[in-house]
Amino acid sequence: MEKNIRKILLVLLLIFIAIAMRFAFEVLYNFVARITDLSPIIGFTTRTLFVGVVVLIWIGVTLRSEAPSQKLPWLLLLAFEPIIGITLFLTFGRSFKHSLRYRKRPLMHDDSYITKELRAHQGTIDIDTDDKDLTHIFQASHRISYHQPFVNDTAISVLKNGEAFYPDLIKEIENAEKFILMEFFIVRSDQRGKEILDLLITKAEENVKVKVIIDALGSSRIRRKYLKKLKRSKIDLIINDKIYFPFFNTRINFRNHRKIVVIDGEIGYTGGMNLADEYDNTIDYDYYFRDTQVKLRGQAVRSLTCVFFKDYYYNTNQFIDDDFYYPDTNVSHQGVTQILQSGPDSHEAHIRNVYLKMIMTAKKSIRIMTPYMAIDQETLTALIVAKRSGVNVEVIIPGTPDKYLVYKVTLFYATTLLEHGINVYRYTKGFSHAKILVIDDKIASVGSYNLDNRSALIDFEITALFTGNAVETIVDQFIQDKQDSTQIDSETWQKRFIIKRLFEGLLSIFTPII
Repeated sequence: MEKNIRKILLVLLLIFIAIAMRFAFEVLYNFVARITDLSPIIGFTTRTLFVGVVVLIWIGVTLRSEAPSQKLPWLLLLAFEPIIGITLFLTFGRSFKHSLRYRKRPLMHDDSYITKELRAHQGTIDIDTDDKDLTHIFQASHRISYHQPFVNDTAISVLKNGEAFYPDLIKEIENAEKFILMEFFIVRSDQRGKEILDLLITKAEENVKVKVIIDALGSSRIRRKYLKKLKRSKIDLIINDKIYFPFFNTRINFRNHRKIVVIDGEIGYTGGMNLADEYDNTIDYDYYFRDTQVKLRGQAVRSLTCVFFKDYYYNTNQFIDDDFYYPDTNVSHQGVTQILQSGPDSHEAHIRNVYLKMIMTAKKSIRIMTPYMAIDQETLTALIVAKRSGVNVEVIIPGTPDKYLVYKVTLFYATTLLEHGINVYRYTKGFSHAKILVIDDKIASVGSYNLDNRSALIDFEITALFTGNAVETIVDQFIQDKQDSTQIDSETWQKRFIIKRLFEGLLSIFTPII
């Protein structure tokens, strides 16, 4: 699993640069003061300009149309340590929607990129269900996250862990005849990664159109030699947001965390898994890795295709809407399927808002599995109200951490949930990376979306929302995952060392901006 070491080192380097800038400024100021008689004027002018910059940033942050909790960490950082605050803000704090690359991509704005589906302003889909709450969820998510619900024309299969996902993916790639679209946050040149990528190279040589998008930061550990091999092949390889100079560059912050595979427009995959050995428990790794992927067959695959080409357009400025990539499929299967997408290019937290709608309609149960948890106030309030309304709320978090600091934040929010009587379980069998939400055992979401601020507002995410038999499979697996977990006892948990709780609380303050 990606340890996020590069990003931590980058933040530390930025702080070091900020401190060095302050030291250099002091040295330069003292030097000028010794050799000239203008030190009072220079000092006044410099301080005024510096304060002016801080005030302008303060005003800019304050005027943002964001919740106060999103703005407060930046305002505090700028107030207590202006130089470090300015350095980090110019790298991580600026808006994606104000960037030139977004403004030059008009088809990214709102639902402009959707050409092969019914857009929300064009009408609503007739959802054949007796459950009004489910109907309202799908119709609301159509308006919120743009993609239409597909009714009784898409089959969903649930794939548990890489040992189920990768063999199935390899089989479908081998059977591909027309095209393969693949997009992952993390791609490695390890055993599983090379096995699948080598197969893609072979299919491309057989004149199957192969397009692959990988994230520059998430896939930074691909060996350069192997990356050159991919670039020399017939694969149309796109590296999302290459980072040539990381400092004061918003590209470092807004990453593409989506997982999408489309094969011949008939088969699609999405979920939590990337292309790397750790997701496959048949390969030796430090710990057992639990994850979930879903396989789609049918009309809803075109939504995955559409999101893929939106990301392709963002990176290449080439918009593809050829009917070749959107074939009609003939699959009959009971249930509703809908793809939800969100990202910093959106004016709202699309997936988060649909989740709020789902939580608010819950009458019996809410089941959540998330590897990282930094719940915003809206979601926290919705879960608390659901619990107070008699809904059984259960949350599974990892028992084994993969990122130490992020895990501490997860534990802080676990404490908050426990204080309100919500059941929290630690997956002691290993690390749980699945991103799952199930409401009343009727409707489920599986995708790349974590229950944290980064997934809600900063990263590009995707998830599949569905009803039908696949929900039963998700519920059965959740019950098994609970058996492989240990429930946290609230009284014992509160007796942990105060230093641990204080450290977790301090880290939680900055969750809106990290």
